[in-house]
Formats: sequence, structure tokens, C-alpha cells
Amino acid sequence: MEKSDIYIVDDHQIVIDGISSYLLGNEEFMLSGSAFSATGLFELLQKKLPDILVLDMKLPGLQGHHIAKIITEKYPQIKIIFLSSNTDKKSLNEAIEAGGLGYLSKDVTEEEFLLALKEIKAGKNYYSTGIQHTVYESFTDNIKAQSMHSDIPLSEREIDVVKLFVEGFSYKEIADRLSISKRTVETHKKNILEKLELKTTVDLVKYAIRNGIISL
Repeated sequence: MEKSDIYIVDDHQIVIDGISSYLLGNEEFMLSGSAFSATGLFELLQKKLPDILVLDMKLPGLQGHHIAKIITEKYPQIKIIFLSSNTDKKSLNEAIEAGGLGYLSKDVTEEEFLLALKEIKAGKNYYSTGIQHTVYESFTDNIKAQSMHSDIPLSEREIDVVKLFVEGFSYKEIADRLSISKRTVETHKKNILEKLELKTTVDLVKYAIRNGIISL
């Protein structure tokens, strides 16, 4: 199996060393580059693009979410996950808006960090356990409220499907949980995105934040 290349940008060497130890000997991921700031990262990107970029939010010079916006525009194939001690609602909002697929607090365990990488690699979203409740519950509650008195008409079943997609479940897993067929799940997803004129689950989360459907 070819390993996925990981870059990390953090202004603390101890954090970089910690991530390096997590990935040492890992069969799926390898730390291929690290930098303390945007300047160092952009130098690395001139040589090779990573599969996944691990970003701190608070950095010297250009901040993490600003870096992420540049990366998603110039290198959309790079998947971004934030690793930060800032787990406040504002930081989480900025990270998702900037294109981050996930957000981890710096007290994350090795096991959860590696799980997050696997989820991000698969194109799913991943948030630390302590952040998930804020994201998912807020998402579901506000979608329900919005759908009752707005021009975003989602049925109760569609709302259930949306929540599970945002949580990172596969089509089959959603079908099993809701006791419906995989094809029905696919139809629900297609209808939801068409109603909101969106393309992906990530687009759906961003749209919800921008339009007040999620109140982070």
C-alpha cells in the first residue's frame, strides 16, 4: 500500500515531534514535511503536494484559516484538517468556512488522531469528540427550525439523512440505521443537494453556516 503524505504546520516543535511519533512506522500515513508558518509551507508545496495538510489555527504571520483558503483555491486536491488548542465556536466556524474537513483539539489521543486521518483521507468530515456535539446537534436543530419557515423545504427524513452524512456515515450505514435501502439514501442525498443547489456534504455544512442554519 502506498502511504499518504502528511504535512503539518505548527509553530511548536513539540507538536510536530508528537505527530511524527504518532506516524512513525504507520503503514498508511507518513509525515513528509513540516513547517512553522505559511512561508515554510509554501516552500514545501513547491517541491511536493501532500495528500493531507494538518494545520494549526494560530500561527505567526498568516493564520491557519487564511492559509486553508489559499490552499483550497490553489490546490483543491489537498485535504485539510485543523489541529489547534483553540476550540471556540469562532475558530471552528472559520476553519469550516475555509475548507477544513476536520478539526481536532491538541489534547487528541494518538488513536483518535489516526482515526481522523483515515476519515479525512476517505473524504469524510471529522471533529474531536468534544466538538462533535456542538457541530452535529446545532446542525440538526437549526436545519429543522429553518425548514419549517423558510424556502429550504427539507422533510424530517431528509433531515435525518443530512445529519448522518455530516457525521460521516456511508450510504450503507445510513440505510441500515434508518431501515431503508441504499438506493433510497442515494435518492435522498441527491434531492437534498438539488434543493439547496449544492454539490457535496462539505458544501452543505458551509452553506448552513453562512446562512445561519448552523449557529456555531
